[in-house]
Amino acid sequence: MNATGSGRPRDPRIDDTVLEVTRAMLLEVGWEQLSLRAIAARAGVSRASMSRRWPSKAHLVLGSILGATPDLTPFEGTDRDGWIRWVVEGSAQLFSRPEVRAASPGLLAALRDHDDLRNELWRGFSGPSTQLFLQNAEDPESALLDAKAVLVLAAGAAMFSSLIAVEDDTDALRGRILELLLPAAAPR
Repeated sequence: MNATGSGRPRDPRIDDTVLEVTRAMLLEVGWEQLSLRAIAARAGVSRASMSRRWPSKAHLVLGSILGATPDLTPFEGTDRDGWIRWVVEGSAQLFSRPEVRAASPGLLAALRDHDDLRNELWRGFSGPSTQLFLQNAEDPESALLDAKAVLVLAAGAAMFSSLIAVEDDTDALRGRILELLLPAAAPR
């Protein structure tokens, strides 16, 4: 049975092909010129097939650059410092990817206008990863706030440095961000 519960099963190859084409076209034409019709044509799928999977260009682009669910394997078995280190490094890696840089300006505008997508992105991103930060926390409420603050600071710094402070987006800067975050996020 497919994800909708009716009809014939979805072909996962279509998802993979469309997501790959989306990433390639982001690099070629950018967010503004990217269209669902052009992606469908290049991927060799119907526009209806795409609409059943992704309700908008923003949904499709997010899926192509972030995937359906966050990859939490880097966090497995790590302590709080390791978690923070990975959030800083992982955010920097994400925002340095060319397709993410190409999508970011348009995607930010789309997220501003779509509360549902923005909220879904934040919950999907913050929910699972913050649960790892909370393991063995004496005060879970305080630890949750700390985890969300670290995510916002690390991801925000990575996005800002990759899009605006490009000439200063260096390992040294990321190292200094980490040095500032680690003591600030120490258990209270």
